[in-house]
Amino acid sequence: MKNSDLIALSAAVAAVLAGGCATVRDAREAQRTDTERTGAWAETPVAGRDGARGVEELAAWAKTNAPAVVQARQDVVQAQIALRSVKASFVPVVDGSIAYTYASQNIDPHDTSWDGDGNWGGALSVNWLLWDFGRTSVAARQAAAALAAADQAAREAGNLASYSVRSAACAVNRAKEMLRVAAASTASYKEHLDQTRDRFDVGAAMNYDVSKAAVDWHNARLSELTASNALENARASLALALGLAENPAIEVEGVEQWDCGLPDSAEALMEIARTNAPSLAALRARADAARDYVDWTICDLYPKLSFSLTFDAKGDSSPLLWNYAAAPAAAQSLFSAGAKSRQIKAAVAQMRAARSALAEAEQSTWGAIVAAALEAGRAADSLAVAEAALDAAKENFDVVSSRYDVGKASSLERTDAQVALTGAEANVVAARYDLAAARMLEARLVGRD
Repeated sequence: MKNSDLIALSAAVAAVLAGGCATVRDAREAQRTDTERTGAWAETPVAGRDGARGVEELAAWAKTNAPAVVQARQDVVQAQIALRSVKASFVPVVDGSIAYTYASQNIDPHDTSWDGDGNWGGALSVNWLLWDFGRTSVAARQAAAALAAADQAAREAGNLASYSVRSAACAVNRAKEMLRVAAASTASYKEHLDQTRDRFDVGAAMNYDVSKAAVDWHNARLSELTASNALENARASLALALGLAENPAIEVEGVEQWDCGLPDSAEALMEIARTNAPSLAALRARADAARDYVDWTICDLYPKLSFSLTFDAKGDSSPLLWNYAAAPAAAQSLFSAGAKSRQIKAAVAQMRAARSALAEAEQSTWGAIVAAALEAGRAADSLAVAEAALDAAKENFDVVSSRYDVGKASSLERTDAQVALTGAEANVVAARYDLAAARMLEARLVGRD
């Protein structure tokens, strides 16, 4: 073979290999860079400043960095690749090879000259699917539906990550408020205990009053410890929602009055969910893919038409001796013992199951929306009642405390007034955060980011 022929062939091979260099380079970079790992709070962009973080700021970060979101996005990448692979089915496939063979031709066992001849050889083949009676077109539609389902599943993962952060932040702030109420109650009981001891010292209170005040104070301390533990658990849940393996003391704002402006009625919320909820959209896309698979099994009853062309060359000098072979072909199963009929029936069963899964999800979503709407309404009404009750409890506590100070109210009456005040404060906190939590759940159910 001439040097010019060898150079031309080498250049052609290099051009083919160059197309894959960027892909290989990206793959090697992905192997070296371990970005899919558990990060530290200090590494996040929302950690590098003092003060409270907005709940939506934290939710936006989790929406793009939560492990479940990363995994769902890689599923989208694989679905995109699968769609491109299907679309490439009608593109001719070209294979090539080149070889050099050197063989000795000694016939005398005493001859050690190792004389021989060298031969170049090569082959080039082209395989082209001409028509498959709609299989590839249907497979492309099915792959596109699978890609749409993966897109919606990734959106659902992001939606869930955002909701998890919002819900956890709501729990943290609720626990903080409950701890504040418990701490204030403990301080009030301690003040009452000190006052009762002073009154006992001057003979204005009985020993029973002191004992009861001490018991109330210790019970309040136990309630405060329980509230403190609940706060730490809530912080751990928030760290988990953010994808952390630590428990930083994150201060979150924008939770108590959280509202994304959704309508109040369950019917209006369901109308939004039907067109916007990613969970329903993903199941709808899967049902479309199942329907397309039925079409594919029907198309599989027909043959495939293809064409192949092969060139090969061999020789020990230039030019080489070239030969070619062309082969149009039609391929079809002649007898499969009913396998293709069973395949169609199985595809129909899968389609019916996919449609039923969508209907089931719509019904479950409706039930969850009704429950969330009712909870939001109950929390709003409870908040109004709890705020009015708190005002009355404060007034009653002030009156009873004044009467107790002058000996006109018993220690039991004063304790009852303190319990009522603490309970009223806790009810206001619970109703306020129940309302925020219900609104967050409504947003998640209808797919509102």
